Amino acid sequence: MNVTIVKDNQQGTSLISQNYYYWGMGVLHVAIVAFNVLGIVTNAINTVVFVKQGVTSDSISVSLFAMSVSDFLSSVLMFPQLVCYYLDTFDLTSEKGCYIVTSVVTTYPHIMCTKFTCLIQTYISLERAVCVVLPLHVRRAFKVKNTVIVNVVCCIVIFIIFTPYTFTVQFTTVREKSNSTHIVLILTSLGQTLGYINYIISSFVINNTSICVISVATVVTLTRLNVTRKWRESVFHSQRNTDDTKARRLSAKSLELTKTVTVITTIYLICLLCSQLPAMTVFSLPGMSETGENKYLYQIVYTLRFDMEAMHSSLNLFFYLKLSSKYREVFYSLFRMN
Repeated sequence: MNVTIVKDNQQGTSLISQNYYYWGMGVLHVAIVAFNVLGIVTNAINTVVFVKQGVTSDSISVSLFAMSVSDFLSSVLMFPQLVCYYLDTFDLTSEKGCYIVTSVVTTYPHIMCTKFTCLIQTYISLERAVCVVLPLHVRRAFKVKNTVIVNVVCCIVIFIIFTPYTFTVQFTTVREKSNSTHIVLILTSLGQTLGYINYIISSFVINNTSICVISVATVVTLTRLNVTRKWRESVFHSQRNTDDTKARRLSAKSLELTKTVTVITTIYLICLLCSQLPAMTVFSLPGMSETGENKYLYQIVYTLRFDMEAMHSSLNLFFYLKLSSKYREVFYSLFRMN
């Protein structure tokens, strides 16, 4: 059996020094901790609010509920590695390698949750684009049942793609001269292959496909929405009756929902583009890997990706409150706020 032990093997000259590496990682981890705490709280609230207003009340509620649960889990699963980072950094335990263990045990499931969120965000943006372009067909195409099926299928696909890698990972301990124990990660040849495949799927296939779909859907939605708004304003100004008032209310609700989704998907698109930095640097700079000569820069860029993911998952509640009257009504009633 061919195995590879993942350990330090730095050769050549790194683009950044070790001191800058520790300083950068310290700053980034403080930000991740803050965003993760906020993400746990806000997504727990989001989940409760969507349950209160009815998860299956419409198609978009199903997707937003699933995304809130996924973001909540991703925030919770990220926390153990953050704790281990500080334990290893400040020598608070005699066993070194807590960070490595949690990178597989909890952070890898965290990545799976972020990929599920990515797929759901793509589906939501596509649904809104179809809604404004083909409003008469949206109810038939995006039924609650169909959306539930899409969410379940996305979850199963992510699980099937990413889970096999975890069964190829092994850990071993190495006793150092200082009498402390260092945990190292052992990858079989199959594990290396699966890890490479997963990296391509997550960083290139899923992310780039989502970036393209969300970008096109957002542009189409905004363009069509602007045209529709002008047309409806001209109609409403020329006609005044009860039916028009009712239609105006329905139009306002549709416009509000579309604005909410557009803002959320646009923010997510920005974060998603930033999360592509690790993939871009790996193929543009030499030695960009966990054991390469630029391993310090690699770790900083890769940690920045987690910062962007944590930031996005923690901010949705504020956009819901600002843009959605339905969410705002349930939120205020939940906390007895006036």
